Amino acid sequence: MYLLINTSEKDKINLAIFDESFIEHKSYSGQNRELLSCIHDLLEVNKVCKVHKVESVGGIMVVVGAGSFTSTRVACVVANTFGYVLQIPLLAISADQAQDPQKLISTLLKQPPGQYISATYSGEANVGAVKS
Repeated sequence: MYLLINTSEKDKINLAIFDESFIEHKSYSGQNRELLSCIHDLLEVNKVCKVHKVESVGGIMVVVGAGSFTSTRVACVVANTFGYVLQIPLLAISADQAQDPQKLISTLLKQPPGQYISATYSGEANVGAVKS
């Protein structure tokens, strides 16, 4: 099974668990700080595909280039941490590609396990800017 993390919408966390023949999407209202509990909920609730633990995830896709700076960073840090610990492949994708992640499984599996992904942003960061 594979995991899709999409934090591109404000105050919304969109996740999907999938393989070549099965996909389940779930949306959560909330802040990016709740990402880990949402992932836990998705895996615990998902009895149909028999994924009950993060260790069962074979790769992760993360939407980058859309959404807030902080949400994108949090999603990448979570994915990079799981990728490192579990030695699984990661893939940064666009919001458009997230519509059909099953098409990208072969691309995901070509990525070297343990390699990090970088967050890309839709605009310039406005962190600590001084108003004149």
